[in-house]
Amino acid sequence: MNSEKIIFLDIDGTLIDYTQKMPPSTLEALRLAQARGHKLLIATGRSKHSIYPYLLDLGFDGIIAGDGAYVEFCGEVLQRKYIPEEQIKRLHTYLEDKKIGFFEECDSGLYGNRYYVSESARIFNLSMEASAERVKRVFPELSLDHTDYHLDVNKVSFVMSPSVDADELQREFGDFFRLGVWNVFGKERIFGDFTQKDVNKGTAAAFLLNALDRDREDSFAFGDAYNDIEILQYCQTGVAMGNADDEVKAVADYVTSDIKENGIFNAFEYFGLI
Repeated sequence: MNSEKIIFLDIDGTLIDYTQKMPPSTLEALRLAQARGHKLLIATGRSKHSIYPYLLDLGFDGIIAGDGAYVEFCGEVLQRKYIPEEQIKRLHTYLEDKKIGFFEECDSGLYGNRYYVSESARIFNLSMEASAERVKRVFPELSLDHTDYHLDVNKVSFVMSPSVDADELQREFGDFFRLGVWNVFGKERIFGDFTQKDVNKGTAAAFLLNALDRDREDSFAFGDAYNDIEILQYCQTGVAMGNADDEVKAVADYVTSDIKENGIFNAFEYFGLI
């Protein structure tokens, strides 16, 4: 067992709150942990292009992005698992035909379709202009009105508008995709996503530790949402935030306080990481 740990950290609801801000105590915990020699990695459902630049500027040692489709360590890309063309083509065609607002999360960028802003406006009860502003604030690199699919897609995120039938989506695409639900503004789940069924944060963490020849016993994972379950279960110590969903807390080895109540700092201190 190594005294220097590998620590995987989710973004939304874990590193930053639902106003997209990082608590000062979290930043302090990260700096103290790195000073002790621990390796800190982002482990997020977001693709790399949807991670805020100020987070990347903090000097994380690595990134798991796209719910495990993308793995990077010390600036080197170790794994890319794109959705196969035949799968992204049929999904893209279906969502376009149903006029569902969505965007592809790719290694090359974020590509929204012509319905994404209008469907987001409907969900948030905002004007088109206000919806576009909110979308760009959360996903600064998102470009819009794309009509073609891309070949470097990690995942596809869509608006859970009233016209979306989740059961139908599961029947149509459950053979290859995992259908999830999420939100970056609070607990209400008003967005969905499609990821590959055999790809998740847990499989990515296992791949990375193997590539680094590091023991699983040296790993920690922190998260709050359904897509953190696999990595919390895989790592030696899985920590759920106090604001986490109940199903996440149920699989965690430890539940820390809420993100707004110094959850990361308190857990780092409890486990002697700082």
